[in-house]
Amino acid sequence: MKALFICDEREDWILLINIFHAHFPKIELICAQTGQEALESLMYEGSIGVVILECALKSDDPTELAKKIFDQVGPRPLIFVGTSTIIKSRVKEEFFLEHEMVSIYQKPYDAITFVESINEALEWVKKEEFENSIIELNSDKFIPMRLRNFYLHNTVPFDVYVELTKTKYMKAISADQVYTERTIQNFQKRNIRFLFIEKNEHLNFLESSIVKIAQNLALNDDQPKKKIQSMIAGVLVIHQYLRDVGISDSLHLIIDQVIKQFPKVVSSYSDLKSLLLDFPLEQGDLAEQAVLKGLTAESMGSLLGWSSDLSRMKLGLAAIIHDCFLDRESWSIITYRDHPELDDLSAHQVQSFLDHTKTAAEMARQFTRYPEADFIIEQHHELPDGNGFPNGIQASKITKISALFIVANSFVIQLIESGLSLSTIKNTVDSFESIYSLGNFKEIFTVLKKEIKKKSSPSNL
Repeated sequence: MKALFICDEREDWILLINIFHAHFPKIELICAQTGQEALESLMYEGSIGVVILECALKSDDPTELAKKIFDQVGPRPLIFVGTSTIIKSRVKEEFFLEHEMVSIYQKPYDAITFVESINEALEWVKKEEFENSIIELNSDKFIPMRLRNFYLHNTVPFDVYVELTKTKYMKAISADQVYTERTIQNFQKRNIRFLFIEKNEHLNFLESSIVKIAQNLALNDDQPKKKIQSMIAGVLVIHQYLRDVGISDSLHLIIDQVIKQFPKVVSSYSDLKSLLLDFPLEQGDLAEQAVLKGLTAESMGSLLGWSSDLSRMKLGLAAIIHDCFLDRESWSIITYRDHPELDDLSAHQVQSFLDHTKTAAEMARQFTRYPEADFIIEQHHELPDGNGFPNGIQASKITKISALFIVANSFVIQLIESGLSLSTIKNTVDSFESIYSLGNFKEIFTVLKKEIKKKSSPSNL
């Protein structure tokens, strides 16, 4: 465990370092000179159970800094240190009274009484299990959950962990403890992409996430960007559920609800360019790609005059699950058989990648309400010139609905790589002309080109 001392007097640093070396040799004391340094230490160091805050700190108001600390990492023992006068003038009594783990130590320092104060703080730490928050378990006991899943909740009924090593995990969120969006954002700033839960809690978490997302999608919210964000969250859970659990009634429910949102969101925008430029692209992950491909396909189908609900359902399911079984997200940018990225993969990895279209198509066959979606999924990496995969078929053998999804898939992947901007949208369409002007692709590409090239009013851009 670690302790944090926030003070701009170097002499006090040396004094406390010596006290900790003598009386608490197993506790590492981290010293910060400003509030900003302290907040960064709390973010990146982890396992800080006790905070000691000098009230004469010049850079920050001590009470406001204490509030920021609790907001960022949650309540934990915090000791305000200072002379009687400084403490009275700079520590707000209501904050001190509100938190049982907050205490006051009046200077000057006395080793015996200061050690007693630290011991009292450590007792609170032990009671709250900070000290025991690092556990050693085989990684087979845990399942990784994408960080974004936890934005759906503000409390979970089980402990959540950060992976330190393949066998060591540190508790990040305690069971039934309320957490805020900032808590999750702080993990993101530390480049943590997954939190881990024990396997026996996994299904419960997915089921509760499905219920929460379904409620969000059912809201009559006139802000399409919020609806898109709920759809992305839904696809995240769908992918996890399909990979780890399989198909269930609740999965059918959430897939149906996400698919129903595609035409609703598209109709909220005046044209495809406006939709693309408003899309909340953050990580470019498979969930964001799936929703963006579904919206692009829906828009293109509408422009072609396709009004069949069945066509929408096929394209919607294809968008949601076509890349669900990729072993690595980075492989999603590979769009043809001799792509240079394949040169860096082992023979087994290459085969796994080439097979992912068939794996997803096989899963799609189990969704009997979406007939022929499996053909769209299996063909989503085919190309008009026959250089695609898995079968290397040419434009004349590719159905029109598959051709539409192939164009939408390639279009979105190119935008994910290049960045979503008006210039990249136009440049991508220009680069497609020599590729997608054949067979069943020709009309589809012509409609896309016309939509992107047409002038939009400034308010739509």
